[in-house]
Amino acid sequence: MKLMKRNLTINILAAFIFLLLGTSCSSDGGVDPTDDVTQTDDGPIDNPDDGSSDILDDSKNLGVNFNEQLNYIDNDRLLALETTWVRGFVDYFRYYEDPSLLNTDEKITKYLTLHTYGFKTVLNIKFLYRNKDYPDQNSAEMQDQMDFLEDLLDRVWDKTDIIVVGNEPIIETDPEDRNDSMFNYYVEASNTVKDYADEHGDKPIFFGAFDNMYQSNRQDLQVVNDLLTFSSTTPWIAGVDMHIHHSSTNQMEEALDYVSSRIRSDQKIMVTEFSLKKHFKNQLTGIIPESFAAEYGFSADLQNYQYIDYALKNQVEREQWVDFLSQSPWFENRKNYLSNSFYDVFSAYDKFFMAAYAFRQSYPFNADFTANTDPWILNGMYANRTVEPDPDTGQFQFNYAWPEDFISIQNNAN
Repeated sequence: MKLMKRNLTINILAAFIFLLLGTSCSSDGGVDPTDDVTQTDDGPIDNPDDGSSDILDDSKNLGVNFNEQLNYIDNDRLLALETTWVRGFVDYFRYYEDPSLLNTDEKITKYLTLHTYGFKTVLNIKFLYRNKDYPDQNSAEMQDQMDFLEDLLDRVWDKTDIIVVGNEPIIETDPEDRNDSMFNYYVEASNTVKDYADEHGDKPIFFGAFDNMYQSNRQDLQVVNDLLTFSSTTPWIAGVDMHIHHSSTNQMEEALDYVSSRIRSDQKIMVTEFSLKKHFKNQLTGIIPESFAAEYGFSADLQNYQYIDYALKNQVEREQWVDFLSQSPWFENRKNYLSNSFYDVFSAYDKFFMAAYAFRQSYPFNADFTANTDPWILNGMYANRTVEPDPDTGQFQFNYAWPEDFISIQNNAN
């Protein structure tokens, strides 16, 4: 019924919305093999959807993060990581602008398979407001967007364990709009999710994600502190989400300290994205290891980013990729990053509940990787872009270091 109402409204507002709302679809520019929904040897595992909020407890968890690439969910590869938690986000305006995608888009249909395989799920709803203005309070546009938010929730609610209002609100808002308009929109969206939960079954509602919170320009931003205050003073908000991409452990701790001190004692913290991306970026113009260059016939003055570019465009044997990383001190010295972060940092915070690490490498095919490229591809637990598929199985292969630590954490946690 809400879709019918929206269709009537959209005819009046079409020209206006067309000017304001740009498309914001992400793609990594290629098709990787993914599994269809098939039974495992033991068959799918039923995960009852009882709508309970009991899922939040005192456990500390490390899960898998897909970001927007839910269409690359591969349940067999997830089972190999022995994870319990899986996180991703949906781009609200992708579906608002084409409601038919709610039933056909692989990002959603793949996501809906996760419960069948026994995984617990965290879903962020991303509202990308770059290059467009937030709607006015009590406007027809605001009401139309909140009505459609309910339609989106209709599709994912029963297969979601924790819902997060927002993805990276600050990054996804133009600097000049980081004000009351932004604040009011996210409050409205949060209240809409809460009203939906009251009618369709309670589950934890988080707000976030707060990013770069070790930086003073984030800590000093009024709307950030207003949203933290809203989160802490709203009884039904179960906790907050954070994203921490950093260079040093101190930065991670500074971010957690700042947010932890500004929420209630009964609230939880999730870190649904974290990585050493900023540390890795500082190493891109370094020279590849001398012994590695000699062994594989590369120029002795080849820079790290140039070798990564080569691997992305040629897909190398796993042994070569592992040799590159393991012989590079800037990576080898951080190879236990997941264990160190989980045990020495995250688990030290009573409010910490779950963090999620990148599942796969994402990078467009045939695109140049440069000295200025953000090296997200060094984070993936599967090296699906830089390493050729397993010659025996045709499947993606594990990256170096991350999967071993990740699986060890799962075994200890379980």
